[in-house]
Formats: sequence, structure tokens, C-alpha cells
Amino acid sequence: MHIGHINLAKSFNGAGEHFVSLVEALREQGMQQHVLVRNIALAKRLDLVDKVTAGPAVRSAIMAYCLMPHVDVVHIHDPSDGQAGLLLTLTRSIPFVLTHRDDAPGRNPLTQAVYKRASGIIYQSDADAAKHLRIYRHAVATWREAVLSP
Repeated sequence: MHIGHINLAKSFNGAGEHFVSLVEALREQGMQQHVLVRNIALAKRLDLVDKVTAGPAVRSAIMAYCLMPHVDVVHIHDPSDGQAGLLLTLTRSIPFVLTHRDDAPGRNPLTQAVYKRASGIIYQSDADAAKHLRIYRHAVATWREAVLSP
């Protein structure tokens, strides 16, 4: 499975370390990954991980959408970057999963559309890479079933 990640956080803090740990754990599970991040230090750190390709630093969800190669599933690591997942799903038929951080998606129609179209939701407290992998696989299987069914 080829997994794409979009993480447009500006800083490389504890959440950045958690992100690196997830990518490394997925690599140990044999996953090929492509990451698009905003923080240059994070991109350089991830580029050192085997089976991980770090794209150029991106500053917007639209740029992340444009630079994401064809992958099986994309993990959007912040709901505010969900436009990239929504565009990938609607225009390139790539399912996405979303890390949920807030109590509710809010009233913003775009945010509601992102949550509605997400093929899976991962809660911020879920740190287990095996659980992430199960959600990714389920998202891909559900997406393929929906696309292929008449």
C-alpha cells in the first residue's frame, strides 16, 4: 500500500515527533509513503526514513493537492488542511482519512464537506500504527467498493 501524508503544521514540536514516529512505524510495517509537509526541518527529518519520499515544502492545501502523486490513500493530519483531501477525492478518486482534533466539525460548510467525504477518521489519541493501517485499508476497500458498485 502506498500512503500519502499531508501535514501543514508550521512548527516541528511534539506533534511533529508523533508524526515522525507514525511514519517510521508504518515503514516497519512495509508501507511505502509520500509526505508533504510545510516545515522544512520536518521534511529533512522524514527524507532520511527508508521507503519514505518527502516532497517539496508546501504552504497550502491546494499546493499539497497539486504535488501529491498517485497513492492508495491520503492521511490529512489536520482538519484545516482537509481541502486537499476533498480535492483528491473529488478529482482524482483518491480516498482520504482525517485526524480529528476538535469536539465537532463546526458549522463551516467546507469543513462539514471534508468530514462527510472522509473515508475514515483517526482520533488524535490513536497512536498505534497498526490501528492506522487498519483504518487505511478499510478506507481503500470501502472506496473501491463504492466506486465499483453499480
